[in-house]
This record gives sequence, structure tokens and C-alpha cells, in this order.
Amino acid sequence: MIAVGQLGPGMRLGQNELAEMFEASRVPVREALKLLTAEGVVEHDPNRGFFVERFSSAEALQFFRLREMLEDELLPTIVWPNAEELQEFKERAAHLEELLDHGQRVSWWSEHQAFHQRIFDLSPNKIFVREAMRYWGLTDRYRALVPLPRRDTNDRRIVNKADLVEALEKRDFQSLIEVRRRRRQAFESVVLEILADRGL
Repeated sequence: MIAVGQLGPGMRLGQNELAEMFEASRVPVREALKLLTAEGVVEHDPNRGFFVERFSSAEALQFFRLREMLEDELLPTIVWPNAEELQEFKERAAHLEELLDHGQRVSWWSEHQAFHQRIFDLSPNKIFVREAMRYWGLTDRYRALVPLPRRDTNDRRIVNKADLVEALEKRDFQSLIEVRRRRRQAFESVVLEILADRGL
């Protein structure tokens, strides 16, 4: 809910309300909030409670740099997908385009993350995979600031997966790394520009 912008920066996270929403007791809710606090997604004030962490250009920049370092180390270690796996990537990429066409932001968001998780999972280096996805989640909450592109624009081309699938099909590590870097930097630029406009 934080990642997709349903719970915005600065919003108070009441434990009773969350427990009721998720049909859980307060104990697992509090533990989840503590974990999110440790991740930097939630802030805790002992006197006021838990709040969604506010956006910060300095924070975003550091998260993007960490993602860059991790992904540049991780991608050269992947095992190239076989024909069946490659077909799966093509189908996932086509499905993502359909979700964008219909403006299904929440579904696209989760499927988009799953697509990249699937690429990272081709690597045997599971600690890198885990950390790469952790930082992915920390930067992805900034995606709530960015409008979902539905038309054939540069923003839409940035999130299209065709060139990633092509790099996988050609078994071209350099192309795969460059495509990921280019897309990540484009997303970073948009996010930092929005944050700067808001004085954050």
C-alpha cells in the first residue's frame, strides 16, 4: 500500500486500524511496522506512533546508487534462459503492455516487479538477488510520484520490456546491463526532478 501510493508520505499508521484492515492482531502488525522502520520505509516516533517515511532526494539518490552497484554485479552472473523461459519473458512483457493500455496501475506495478525478479532469479547469487530486490522495493515507492504512461511516449518506451527480452534472447551481457542502466537512470531522473520541484 505504501509502494503504490495508497498510504502517502507522512500518513499516520494506526496499529488498531491496520490490524482491523488485515484481520490480524496488533502483534504481527507492530512487528511489520518495526521491520518497515528498519528498512527506512516507516518512521517511528515513540510519542506519536508510526508514520510513512517522507520522500527525500538525498535518500532516493543513495538508494538508486546502491541499486546500480548491486545490479551491475548481479546481471553478469545470470544463467541465460532456455527457450521455454524466454517465451515466458515475452508473454510477461506483452501482458505488462496490456496492463498499461488499460491503466491498471496496481496490477502493472506488481507484475513489473515480478518480471525483474524473474530476471534476477536467473542468477545463482541469491544474496545479491535478495538485496537487489530489497533496494528495488525501497526505490519503487517513489514510483507513486510518476504518472502511469498509457500512450506511445518516451516514458512509455522506457518501461517497455522488448529490449530487455531481446538482450536475453541474444545472450548479450553488455546490452542487458546497458538497457537496465538506461532505464534505471531515466526513472531516477524523473523522480529526482519531481522531488526537486516539490522542494524535497
